[in-house]
Amino acid sequence: MSLQLGNQAKWKPWKGLVLFIITIVVIILGGILSEHIGLWGTLITQAVLLAMSIIVCLINDTPFKEVFPIRKPTVRDIFGAILMWIGSYGIGLASIHLAGVLLPDRYSQVTGSLNTMLTKGGVLLAFFVAVICPPICEEAITRGAILSHFRSFRKDYMTILIIGIMFGAMHTDAIRFINTFLLGSVTAYLVVKRNNILLASLVHFLQNFITGGMQILMSAFSTANSSAAAVTSQPMPPVVYLGSAMTTLCFAPVCLVLGHHLIKRQVQITKGEPKSGKLWPKLIIAIVLSLISLIIGLVLQNKYLPAYVQVK
Repeated sequence: MSLQLGNQAKWKPWKGLVLFIITIVVIILGGILSEHIGLWGTLITQAVLLAMSIIVCLINDTPFKEVFPIRKPTVRDIFGAILMWIGSYGIGLASIHLAGVLLPDRYSQVTGSLNTMLTKGGVLLAFFVAVICPPICEEAITRGAILSHFRSFRKDYMTILIIGIMFGAMHTDAIRFINTFLLGSVTAYLVVKRNNILLASLVHFLQNFITGGMQILMSAFSTANSSAAAVTSQPMPPVVYLGSAMTTLCFAPVCLVLGHHLIKRQVQITKGEPKSGKLWPKLIIAIVLSLISLIIGLVLQNKYLPAYVQVK
């Protein structure tokens, strides 16, 4: 393991599973509450998740700094975390649009409900709930309280995989499961390897700002231009979005490999461990995958984008 455990060594994995189930119930109830009182229901849900994580620490008599480790990140840590996020975001975004191609009705329903949630209510409240709260509250419950129950596992990848699956399931949405699974896995990896929840919060903030925050800010200015609103009200088919995502974010595999290398190297420097494994073989494979993504993306765009423009 990459961490010397304190009181967390006494935390039982089965209790982590129970806490995960309780979290799912809270999120489902929060969704129902949000249908009645809007974004305030989502804000209340986030607050409950944060309170739950604190209560779990108190019950287990474990210092907050052990469950929510906060350290000053190194430059290598920050760049590694950002690169891993770019990689996971690119693959996750492509997975969403691929799911849209396979399940178009469900895709339209999910994206429509998300757009409605992000654009209703005040801009400041929407931004706070969608962008600021999750990197704090959701990280506290998942990469803090829940992950702490699995710290005692001998294999780090098991902890990372479990937390990734749980985080994907917490969003109760098959369309976005791979995307949220990747985000959960990357943030869990950063906490397990660097014992710093700030890195996980940084990645979570970037994800939510790109996927929700920018949309909220744009919606605040688009109302002044009715023609722009008319254009955005006619979304492209998922297959066109898929081609665009695979083209513009084709370098995602390379970012994942480089980000992982930076974080792993930082672990080796911190612990004084010798270098292990070579970067180039992994990087070559990542470059090949990036080129394949670029080619597929260009083919999809050339085939389907002209037809969309003509129909429109």
